[in-house]
Amino acid sequence: MLSDKRTIFTTWAPYLVAIACTAVTTLLIQYFALDLSLGNVSMLYLLLVIVAAVFLGKGPAVAVSLTSFLAVNWFFVTPKYTFNVSSLSEWLSLCTFLFTAIVTGQLMAQFKYSAYQSQQHQIETAALSDASWAIASQLDTKSSLTEVLQQAKKVIDAKSATVVVIEGSEDRVVVTSDPSNSPSISEESLVLPFNTEEINGYLHIVKREAQTVEPGKLAILKSLGNHAAVILQREKLYKTKSEAAALLEADRLKTALLSMVSHDFRSPLTSIKASVTTLLADGEPLDMETQRTLFQTIEQETDRLNNMVGNILDLSRLEAQAWKPRIEITPVPELISMVLDAFSPDSNKRIRLNLDPSLTEIGVDCVQMTQVIKNLVENGLKYSQAEIEITTSQNGTNVFIDVLDRGRGLGLSEEDLVFEPFYRAPDLKETSVPGVGIGLAVSRGLVEAHGGQLTAENRDGGGARFRITLPTNNGALTS
Repeated sequence: MLSDKRTIFTTWAPYLVAIACTAVTTLLIQYFALDLSLGNVSMLYLLLVIVAAVFLGKGPAVAVSLTSFLAVNWFFVTPKYTFNVSSLSEWLSLCTFLFTAIVTGQLMAQFKYSAYQSQQHQIETAALSDASWAIASQLDTKSSLTEVLQQAKKVIDAKSATVVVIEGSEDRVVVTSDPSNSPSISEESLVLPFNTEEINGYLHIVKREAQTVEPGKLAILKSLGNHAAVILQREKLYKTKSEAAALLEADRLKTALLSMVSHDFRSPLTSIKASVTTLLADGEPLDMETQRTLFQTIEQETDRLNNMVGNILDLSRLEAQAWKPRIEITPVPELISMVLDAFSPDSNKRIRLNLDPSLTEIGVDCVQMTQVIKNLVENGLKYSQAEIEITTSQNGTNVFIDVLDRGRGLGLSEEDLVFEPFYRAPDLKETSVPGVGIGLAVSRGLVEAHGGQLTAENRDGGGARFRITLPTNNGALTS
């Protein structure tokens, strides 16, 4: 009942204001004696009609025109205080005034309405444009939906807007402009359903009390709801694509791991098994030299297996971002010495050093950086019969550690491929050169964890250069 009374008052209030303004104008004219000329009076009432048309609308403007006509006739046309008119010319003036007032009021009201429509059209166009741009430019679902909700609120100056997805028998709020309140259906609610092949939901808008929504604005809100559906559909497609890509990557890694287990793991195990079988065989005992050779084979192949397992574990920790370097200031000669200690005397004869004497200390995780350089040197020794060179250098912002060889070099587009897990060049897959293709992947991951880069390129004259680039703000010191 109270709501009905408010509606009636809201409907008739502009007309009451219009009539009251006419009465006030009449009193002012009489008080200030402005009725010396009927033309002056008519112009004042005509101005009132224009003001009513602009601020109150067409209906109140007509009301002002009629009440002004009656007021002029009663108060200012002789004989006064009657509706009788003494002359035909005054009747003509009154009728002309009434016609002019009604037409002027209607034209001004129409002009104002056209301006309002134009403004609303601009708001609606901007809302759709901004929502479309949010879909195109923002990949984050929450940010895109938040922009859509802001545009929906702007269209009708709503209290709040919410995107709700229907999942089975439950409604799940995805994004809301008012987190303090959960959306509930009420008289002030607008529920605009949207759906795609995989998404069902609705745009829930809480409008202001007794607010009416024009059909044009309702169409804009429905369009914004469809924008929300597109954003949610895009998110689902991205998730499906990501899951498919993850499955493909997992399948690739599984295939590579099986290949590695079947060949690279089996090879050292076969050598160990053969050596142990020979040592345990019945018959005449083996001489000490033969036994020593067999034990050395077991030790080397065990180390090889241990390195492969260690690389796999390091790679898994790096991919899970579960490892962080423990940076400490390390003398460069000590770091290189630890690398050389990992190789046999024969291998060390093939390693040549060219160290920058001004670079005395460097900030790294000593253990892991030793592993990185060792992997690079081991890679060079494996694929090159010539000398391997380790060099150090620096500039104002970076420290460089290079490992250079004169081996086969890098194939076409292999500069980045060689750092992919389990990658081996096609011409090496069926050769006797051992390797599982994860040493370089682990090395790049360790260097990047230091905030640096590991790159590869071909050298002039043959061979490859692997360069470790570390920032000096990582803790590198110079003399």
